[in-house]
Amino acid sequence: MLRRTIATAALIAVPALLAAQSPIRAGALKVSEPVKVTELDMDKLKGQPSRLAWSEDGTQLYVQTMEGSFGQPGQKHRHYLLNVTDGSRKDAQAEPEWASAYWTPKSGQASPDGPPLKIELKQETRTEKTVSSPMGGALARGGVGGDTGTGAGEVMAAADNQQKVMVNAMVLRGTSVGEFINSVIVPGLTFGWGPKGTKAIAYADPKNGRVVVLDEKGDKREVSGTKDAVLPAWSEDATRLAWLQKDGKKKYVLHVARLESGT
Repeated sequence: MLRRTIATAALIAVPALLAAQSPIRAGALKVSEPVKVTELDMDKLKGQPSRLAWSEDGTQLYVQTMEGSFGQPGQKHRHYLLNVTDGSRKDAQAEPEWASAYWTPKSGQASPDGPPLKIELKQETRTEKTVSSPMGGALARGGVGGDTGTGAGEVMAAADNQQKVMVNAMVLRGTSVGEFINSVIVPGLTFGWGPKGTKAIAYADPKNGRVVVLDEKGDKREVSGTKDAVLPAWSEDATRLAWLQKDGKKKYVLHVARLESGT
């Protein structure tokens, strides 16, 4: 516990190595080993993660969970504040104003720097197996999360079948930054724009959920050791990147990595 606290505290103490006004170059970007901040048990928190936001001073992360389905009425939201240093959690009555202000540019179709950095929305029909495990599970690609009640025998049989599905994709610079199968697009769930001036985006690869940084020229930098990620989110000074990484059926681990511009 002490070792984790010290390592996480070091992330907060890092100076502003990336000036917000400077475009990020993925090829020169240095990314630290991700640090595990805390584990989130959805059996206790209820629902599924739907938002992740940094406080302006970088000491807290806001997590919103949602019971229900994206794009459907009757959703119930819960709100939590996480201390980035020690991973401690406390309940909140509502989404803080700073979290709402953060979420709007983070999840927009266009970069905070404006066009031409704008996500294209595409729709296609694709043939896929009826039972599959896309990155991060169904949630990460916009599908319906939770236990379907399907037995092991039924899963094995269904795995050999195929069906046509509707895929709603988000594409930037020829790269898919999110795919939602038979579901509405959920802005910000699979990607997060960097702060204004960085001209970069972090996204979870639809194939495996690895966290990737994509710059304005289309160059990429993958964050090693990541998989099944959702809700990538940049700190306001662009020196840290946070995300939730699925760990089993009902748990997510909050990770934070430090970013340095390099040369």
